[in-house]
Amino acid sequence: MHSRHAAAQTSAAKIQDLVDGLRSRLAISQRVIVSIVPHNPLVVSVARVKGRDATFALSIEDGFLDDLRDDEISAVVAHELGHVWIFTHHPYLQTEEGANEIALHVVSRESLDKLYGKVWQRAGGPGDLVYLPAK
Repeated sequence: MHSRHAAAQTSAAKIQDLVDGLRSRLAISQRVIVSIVPHNPLVVSVARVKGRDATFALSIEDGFLDDLRDDEISAVVAHELGHVWIFTHHPYLQTEEGANEIALHVVSRESLDKLYGKVWQRAGGPGDLVYLPAK
């Protein structure tokens, strides 16, 4: 169990570096803190930290990371940063499609497609989600 915790910390540090780089490329000034957690009902999520308006928490389920390649990790981070960007610029226009539109500035459509396939496999299906802007 200890080695799993150490691996999660290493993953969190690598993902934090990725977050910081993509935040810069997307001109997001708010701080985003990465946490690898044992369970996240949404698999991956981002939310404002209570009492700290300029800080967001990005939470990723550790078992989900095991299934992702580097380009897919970049895609999931870019998507979640898309939510941060929208929240800070147009808070009432929050959608999955909108977050992906922002993400497409820094990752490929293919990586988002592959990522969603894995998210839906883990979550049990896509539902009626419109997740990518029309080509």
